Amino acid sequence: MQNDYRYKIAAVSLGCDKNRIDTEEILALLGREGYIISADPAAADLVIVNTCAFIEEAQQESIATLLKLARHRRGRKPLIIAAGCLAEHFGARLLEILPELAGVIGVHSYSRLVEFIQKCRSGQRPAYLLPPPERYCSLGPRLLTSAPFSVYVKIAEGCNNRCRYCLIPSLRGPLRSRPAHEIVNEVCDLVKGGAREVNLIAQDTTAYGTESGGAPALTGLIKQILDAAPDLPWLRILYAYPSRIDAGLIELMATEPRLCRYLDMPLQHIHTELLRRMGRTYSREDVIALITTLRSAIPDLALRTTFMTGFPGETRAAFEALKQFLIEYPLQHVGVFAYSSQKGTAAALMKEQVPRRVALKRRRELLEQQQKISLQLNRALIGKRVTVLVERRLSGKKQSYYGRTAAQAPAVDGGVYFRSREPLAPGDFITLTITAAAPYHLFGANPAAITLPWRKR
Repeated sequence: MQNDYRYKIAAVSLGCDKNRIDTEEILALLGREGYIISADPAAADLVIVNTCAFIEEAQQESIATLLKLARHRRGRKPLIIAAGCLAEHFGARLLEILPELAGVIGVHSYSRLVEFIQKCRSGQRPAYLLPPPERYCSLGPRLLTSAPFSVYVKIAEGCNNRCRYCLIPSLRGPLRSRPAHEIVNEVCDLVKGGAREVNLIAQDTTAYGTESGGAPALTGLIKQILDAAPDLPWLRILYAYPSRIDAGLIELMATEPRLCRYLDMPLQHIHTELLRRMGRTYSREDVIALITTLRSAIPDLALRTTFMTGFPGETRAAFEALKQFLIEYPLQHVGVFAYSSQKGTAAALMKEQVPRRVALKRRRELLEQQQKISLQLNRALIGKRVTVLVERRLSGKKQSYYGRTAAQAPAVDGGVYFRSREPLAPGDFITLTITAAAPYHLFGANPAAITLPWRKR
């Protein structure tokens, strides 16, 4: 079936930013094939939903989105395709569960997407579920679906950690690191296109380069990026595994001003026995030693983490130990998940399952405590002069803006509200004085423009 150059395709991306990159590559590929890319699913002939299956709530959201789109008429009935992790998790069975679907395609099958769509259009309801490739595979340049000044770049696919609660290795396959020259070239192209902040992502960024038994290569990759892209003001690391944060990475973050003094390292818990049950490769003592080292080397470092409540075997005492840890070692940004049993994981078969209502209650309790900690840490910034990346002008307010400091990652960490008499554009950098604080946001005044880029001290 040949493309008629009038067939419209839209995409909905759910879940993580790694999924968004996949979606952007898919849209770019289909655009090159002659399809019309629509930003409005309601106006499309075919809608690709890039689903998430990381936790139960994500699976429910994915299914609800598929059903909503399939039942949305407005005089037409677009074809609905389930792509991504939910398709990988359920496979061809998803076509039976959701008869509204025109086809399902897993994360390792995107190279055959054009052929797959042709079969969907002819009514064959295909299920493309190839095994993981041996090497990292990219579909080519992306069609950005977000503002060009702040972008994500994927440096690896898959994961070798085998945490006992996690489906990712079974969905995404083993670790495959992306060639460094591909990453560097993409960053340089993005900077030429206006990127002012690049966020490096993977299932585990600190595992980059280790699939063949070698030492972590993330620090070397960062140096290559910064050398090749001297006009990039901010480079940020997300999804770092605690036991792979080494001395070289710490030293680079302490001495390179363009590498954001920000580290996202999901800890999951702090109780050593629970960490062992989870399949994590560190202890409470290891975490404390790492945080102490990081803050000694980088006093202004912002730390983000995620914790899980209600993992099988979590006693009230273990949960209280987690709360006490956050009091003794306060962290700037904390996300909390309530454990949900996932079929296909080792944790689902464990004894001592914690009731879901208890896991949710502990999640609320931990977040309430963290709200007070975050407020206290934010109040400590009042009176300080900080650098802010402007994200947007607030709707209907000519002089009101929203931005972020280097200590605030996009979408997850809040930001800074401020007013400016001078007009500002998204992607501008300014300095301002913090005048007030809330648990998840800051407020500033007296903005002043600054010249970029800055160089290594």
